[in-house]
Amino acid sequence: MSVLVIPYDSTLQIRLVVGINPESGKPIIRSKSFNRVKNTSNEQDVFDVANQLISLQKSSLDEIRLNKSEQLTS
Repeated sequence: MSVLVIPYDSTLQIRLVVGINPESGKPIIRSKSFNRVKNTSNEQDVFDVANQLISLQKSSLDEIRLNKSEQLTS
């Protein structure tokens, strides 16, 4: 029996460095999530939009994540 993959909408997560912890010296990370990214969206397009959103932020970028969800069924 073969597996059928049904893609769901994805989530774009932008992780930002908002400061430094004075005790540990590690960066303080906050994330902003944007839900319902269409599963047909090209990764390059999502990356370009994320960079445009980052340009509107006061904090610096830690990383960009794209979390894709899929259902596996038979």
